[in-house]
Amino acid sequence: MGFIHQVVLGMWSILPGNYSGITHIHDNLYAVVDDKEQVDGFKYLTLEIDSVKGKIRHASMEEPMGMTKRRNGNTFTYRDCEGVAYFPEQHTIFVTGEKDQRILEYTMEGNPTGRELQIPECMNIEHITFNLGFEALSYNAVQQRFWTTTESTLPADGPQSSCRDTEVRNHLRLVAFDDSLRPVTSYVYCMDTPKEHSRKAISIHGVPSIIALDDGRLIIMEREGCFPRKEYGSRVRIKLYMVDPKRATPVSLNTPMADVKEEMYLQKELITSFTTRLRIGKMNLANYEGMCLGPKLQDGRQTILLIADSQNGMGNWLYHLKDYMRLVAIPLE
Repeated sequence: MGFIHQVVLGMWSILPGNYSGITHIHDNLYAVVDDKEQVDGFKYLTLEIDSVKGKIRHASMEEPMGMTKRRNGNTFTYRDCEGVAYFPEQHTIFVTGEKDQRILEYTMEGNPTGRELQIPECMNIEHITFNLGFEALSYNAVQQRFWTTTESTLPADGPQSSCRDTEVRNHLRLVAFDDSLRPVTSYVYCMDTPKEHSRKAISIHGVPSIIALDDGRLIIMEREGCFPRKEYGSRVRIKLYMVDPKRATPVSLNTPMADVKEEMYLQKELITSFTTRLRIGKMNLANYEGMCLGPKLQDGRQTILLIADSQNGMGNWLYHLKDYMRLVAIPLE
């Protein structure tokens, strides 16, 4: 269980980007979003993956025609697109925007349909911390549920954790929406406390991605990043947890977090974890942000695809962030 393969998308002439989310559409076709893209929407990513060894053999990326037309017409709408989910019932794509705190629907040609998830008032743009809103998004057709959460704790729910204070835990509200795009239930998820401690480093600590499974369970990505000002010594720790909402107590969005008892939190089980670093002898730093289910291998294991945000290949003389894709495999009993 765990790591299989890691590859740089640039080896197939895919330009560096800010790839923050990924969703499976069908066969070897996926959709990805770029959080610095000035034209809102998504791009198509085709992956050829060896079903025996789980290695990516080839990749290609293209933009849907609707986005290209809006780009050529100078129709720019920057939304800080972070999460993406395929909605097979309507054959459409939903994309979260961290700038506007909305989750909008697009046609497969990349054009907005005018529909969107009905965000509860307590999670709208007026009630979040800037740049700590919606990143995660997933949809499961069997359960007929969308799932999302804010990256960090809502201001009304308490303090937000970072590597500057390793005693604070993020308490997140996971919200499910049905096919009518209305919220139907919510739960409380508690992150681990940060492991790294630095009062001077730039820090990220939150949930950037969710996978909704056919049996109703969820895979949650916890991400902890610590970036010293001189960059050397930077590290990103990723943990994947399994939770089962069917075994937890729903918590109304109107319930103050202070009234939520610990036994009401979603119980989580660690699936796998890994750390990437920038230091002599180990320069594999990668800021993983998005994930989705990949193909099943011939031995029965389920793969998970993780995609990293390279900030357009940001770096210095020592190292440039890579647009990594990483495959891990897990048994799904």
